[in-house]
Amino acid sequence: MQSDVLTLGLLTVVFSIQCAPFVVIGVGTLKGILLLTGQKREFEGWTRNSLLSFLSIIFLPGTLVYIAIRYVLCKILGIDVADIAGSAAYGELNIFLRIDKPPRVAVLLVFLYSTIILSIFVAISMIVFPATLLVSNPPIVLVCWYVALGVFFNTSVRSGDLSVLLASLKKRPRSGAIELVTVLVMIVILHTQLVGVIS
Repeated sequence: MQSDVLTLGLLTVVFSIQCAPFVVIGVGTLKGILLLTGQKREFEGWTRNSLLSFLSIIFLPGTLVYIAIRYVLCKILGIDVADIAGSAAYGELNIFLRIDKPPRVAVLLVFLYSTIILSIFVAISMIVFPATLLVSNPPIVLVCWYVALGVFFNTSVRSGDLSVLLASLKKRPRSGAIELVTVLVMIVILHTQLVGVIS
């Protein structure tokens, strides 16, 4: 039984890495479409709309799981957190990083990539393991699936994270550019050679 669980866990890790690009692109596209359907105020940019606000409320449990993942990774990697608050544009809770004290580019990229992979892993685990181990308790399985869907809904690259990345590049342009290229190459190698999601 333990070996089966371990095997299932390893397969979940591999599958999480494989589907990461598709999840990020899919969720990012969905949120972009929803965001652009909102009303636009002069001088204030796009505002959240009722549908996006409704989805943010519905998926709040998954959002809290996602925030916990980001917070733990911030502490592990030594990244300074500015605040935990709601986004005026996306209408959802999020952990905002300090843009005035950005981490090194490599650290930030590792943080973003790890957040995506770990979030997908947690979401898939909440779908697969309850369905496998708790098949006799459908209510718990459905609750786990509901939370997993909320985690998926939050798995995307935030505009605030990109702002912190740009700030880090401006602070250390030469080393930052080298770190950016190096980490991106390593990610591409991981997906093409070890996992094969692209090739």
